[in-house]
Amino acid sequence: MSREDAPQFHPALLAPGSLVGPWRVLDWVSRGVNGAVYRVVRIGQEHVPPAALKLALLPDDPRFQRERELLSRCLHPHIPRLLDSGFWLSPSGARYPFVTMEWVDGVPLYDWARMFRPSAAQQLRLLSQAALALQYLHAQDALHRDLKGANLLVRRSDSRLFVTDFGSSIYPDAASLTPQQLPPGTPAYRSPEAWLFIQRHRLSSERYRPGPADDVFALGVTACVLATGKYPDMGDLKKDAQGSWYLEALRLPRALSSARVPAPQREMILQMLAIRPEERISAADLPPALERAADSLGSCSSDASADPSALPGQRSRRFPWISASALGAFLARAVGVSLLLLLGVRDGARPAPDAEPLATCTSPFQGQPTGLGEAAASAEPSAGPPSTSQSVASDTLPEPFEAQAQPDKKGRCPHSRQVILNGACWARTAVSREECDVLQGEMYQGACYVPVFPPGSSKRPNTSGARAPR
Repeated sequence: MSREDAPQFHPALLAPGSLVGPWRVLDWVSRGVNGAVYRVVRIGQEHVPPAALKLALLPDDPRFQRERELLSRCLHPHIPRLLDSGFWLSPSGARYPFVTMEWVDGVPLYDWARMFRPSAAQQLRLLSQAALALQYLHAQDALHRDLKGANLLVRRSDSRLFVTDFGSSIYPDAASLTPQQLPPGTPAYRSPEAWLFIQRHRLSSERYRPGPADDVFALGVTACVLATGKYPDMGDLKKDAQGSWYLEALRLPRALSSARVPAPQREMILQMLAIRPEERISAADLPPALERAADSLGSCSSDASADPSALPGQRSRRFPWISASALGAFLARAVGVSLLLLLGVRDGARPAPDAEPLATCTSPFQGQPTGLGEAAASAEPSAGPPSTSQSVASDTLPEPFEAQAQPDKKGRCPHSRQVILNGACWARTAVSREECDVLQGEMYQGACYVPVFPPGSSKRPNTSGARAPR
């Protein structure tokens, strides 16, 4: 093995003591789709608090320039401060960009909620902090474009929330980096107007231009998951008499309409999830509205929060109208092209029972550090200790779909790397619970199992809950 190919010289696997510009690596924290995160100290200043260094996995990755530029414009209590940026030179001479930011000793939002089971008032106050960051970004005509639970960190020392991962963000005059119709992001958090655009322009090359309302909708999805443990379902797009596509209503979790979610919290979630962007509450109005709703509930009420075991992994989300190519593009970005060879990319997912209510209110000031929290958003297997979200695994065999591929008479699936569970074929992959949800898979014994469908099959999974006979 050459020195250039040695693992310790790969940007995702730098050993403690490695030098990246003026920074010395203390330890590896996590790995995401686009970068690896390390805890570092500045050389010669080892007595000062550590920083978080995010290093690109691809040479000269332009997304890091965009992230650096936006962070350089931000000075906000709920956005990590940019400390430095530059390039790490590999032994082969390739340049890998990095950004160094304020270290946030925090826990990803859903993990935090799973551990501490916050009351509705606590949830609203945390979301208000995220809304303040959005308010600040939108005032600069900037957008985050990938807001989700994995990119929101709750600092364990004081419960301050930080918005992280600006690799998909955009600001005035920023260059376009991807040719797809939809910008980078996570499908489960996309707005109705984004999916309507794809349906209306599926035969054109016109690109969707997100607005501030897209970020607000993503925060609404986060709020819904936090309150109920389940994601809102876009439902079916329809055509009117003139042939125009429209969405009549979201399919919201039943728990959102129950007594488990107090009326002030429910109203705020519905305002953020309004189908029409012009009817959605703005980021400018959102922080005070969330604070008023929290005040109306008191600092520690007896209202229920979602089952922590269902935050957010024990549910499925249906995209019956998303094209296979659109979902395939996301899969290629999230888990690599090799997984596409294992999966028959099909539409649909199974419904899941509502989460059970909880009625506790505990101190939110403890937890384990996770750096920038990229492990929770990552589609790569973690080389470090399992996170809280990874340790909560289901031991129940996943139920197959009616149309799912089954092994042949010799007990073989369509691809040699697929596995057989419960009489059906699945693709096993090591991703986070949240990414498993997006892939419409099932967590089982710490791994994500995504259903496989026969190549060329035109039959969609039955989303009414019917299963393949056993």
